[in-house]
Amino acid sequence: MALRDAITKAVRDKSISDFEFVRLTKWEGILNRIADKFLRNGTRDLKSIWLWESFRDPITSEQPDDPLQWLRDYLDPSADYWFLATEEDGKYWIAEATGGGIIRVIEEMHGFEYYVVDRGMNWILCENHHSVFIRSDQPETNNGEQGVAPQSATRHESNFH
Repeated sequence: MALRDAITKAVRDKSISDFEFVRLTKWEGILNRIADKFLRNGTRDLKSIWLWESFRDPITSEQPDDPLQWLRDYLDPSADYWFLATEEDGKYWIAEATGGGIIRVIEEMHGFEYYVVDRGMNWILCENHHSVFIRSDQPETNNGEQGVAPQSATRHESNFH
């Protein structure tokens, strides 16, 4: 079963109402914006199967003992995110979801790399095939240029060392 079909089945079977794949007319624009913001070579890096290998600096990573619990602690269950599921052949499936919706999908699925992007496009998070979480921070300054990650303590920053 294809990854998108497996996720769709999990969403339907578990009545996950706060997780929905984007329309076919929207996914490419969203993926290109994410690539341009977070990947060193922008959309050219979409040819890579493992996008996290092309994340722009600064990059942080962590390998927790319990990845699902770590993700529960990291994501705000009511906040909106972009969710990218990746197949090993380089296909990307993009969904709009809340943190709670993402957690419920991940609880039902196993063995695939995925990415979560905050809707403000300030950070991207990947859980790779080694259960390592990798994050790239690319916040914007007041004048629209990329700046340094804020040092304020937020829900997600406390989970990285």
